[in-house]
Amino acid sequence: MQEGQEVKLHITDINRYGEGIGRADEGMVVFVPGAMTGEQVTVRIGELRKRYARGELLETVKPSEYRVMPSCNMAERCGGCNLQHIAYDEQLRWKTDLVRQNIARIGGVDGGVVRDIISMPDPWHYRNNVRFKMRRQGGKVVLGFFAAESHQLVASVDGGHGTSCLLAHRDLGRVAEAVQAVLEDSPAGAALPEEIILRRGGTGEVMVVLIIKSTGAKSGEDLAGLTGKISAIPGVVTIVGYTQNIGKKIAGRYQTLAGRGYIEDKIEGLRFRISAASFYQVNPSQTVALYQKALEYCALQGHEEVADAYCGVGTIALYVARYAKAVRGYEVVPGAVRDAEANAALNGIKNTRFFVGAVERVLTEHVDKGYRPEVVVLDPPRSGCRPEVLDALAQSGARRVVYVSCDPATLSRDLGYLHQLGFMLQEVQPVDMFPHTGHVETIILMTNSGFKGK
Repeated sequence: MQEGQEVKLHITDINRYGEGIGRADEGMVVFVPGAMTGEQVTVRIGELRKRYARGELLETVKPSEYRVMPSCNMAERCGGCNLQHIAYDEQLRWKTDLVRQNIARIGGVDGGVVRDIISMPDPWHYRNNVRFKMRRQGGKVVLGFFAAESHQLVASVDGGHGTSCLLAHRDLGRVAEAVQAVLEDSPAGAALPEEIILRRGGTGEVMVVLIIKSTGAKSGEDLAGLTGKISAIPGVVTIVGYTQNIGKKIAGRYQTLAGRGYIEDKIEGLRFRISAASFYQVNPSQTVALYQKALEYCALQGHEEVADAYCGVGTIALYVARYAKAVRGYEVVPGAVRDAEANAALNGIKNTRFFVGAVERVLTEHVDKGYRPEVVVLDPPRSGCRPEVLDALAQSGARRVVYVSCDPATLSRDLGYLHQLGFMLQEVQPVDMFPHTGHVETIILMTNSGFKGK
């Protein structure tokens, strides 16, 4: 096999990135973006590695019965949603199977307890957070997204049409169009942001984050001019600047340029303050379904101590605090902890305490000093939990573990480790938080084998 060669493949599966998987006659695994399970396809080999290859889909000789025409005319080029060519019901079946397979293969635990995924009645325009790249192209300012596995910009907002992104909330589409018009109207040579992030709360408030690299006097003047115009866009309540440290992946600092520096969201009678640096779920309606399931799994009777590890702005902590004796939240991002404390005060909740620092350090210190939560909620980043966190959890004698994850692989790894520590898997509930993408949210319940029942 060589690059540029055309081969015929039978697609036997798709991976977590939405790529079809087939084997060439030589036995080489070939990944094919846009191909689906069961299809016969012709591909051109574009990348050849020692153990696998990637191919460009040239022809679908025998299409799957679940293949559909993508609703977005940029779906094949944009890297944002890689499953639009698959019927939604089939996306749901695949995601459920993906979770089940990961739990069995990586976690080493029977995946039969996996429930059918919680779907969205209308799986479009759900994102409350959108990040646009900005470029000048042909004398115009264009906002868009990178094509898959490249830095080629696929235009989403180029003036007069709103955003064509079908995953973004419609309010963010209108704001994106207005921001693009402001940037378009900037003088030639004016310093413009490299990227723009739009965030929307359930209150309808919108935050605009301008990501910039230069901090010189002229760029400061240009930024001030942009800020004044963007502030006038209906719905925008705050603008935050984010100055990158050039050459470093982890950027520098946030600075409030206009407004109060945060927006507010509301979930099931609670209000939450969200700052620019704070993590927050991107799909409001599915977040409610997720948190309702978390509360169900906690099975609180009003007398329990609850630990919320990786608590962010305190959404889960405050959601369950109304049914618990007390909740402690642990989070490494100082700004998120400040938001969590403000959110507790905003909602009149007085049985929560929040601690800033690495979860593996602070939670371990508390357990070593005698802290004994009966229920532990885990909602870590994609990389999952550090082993020290799971060790502290076991040492605490917690009866229930409720684990929320956006990565089935790291969830399954940690699930397997908890199983070794004496926790039994009771139930797994996938949630379709990210329709038309290969991502899936999952929440699981584990119980300490030293206690009876679920």
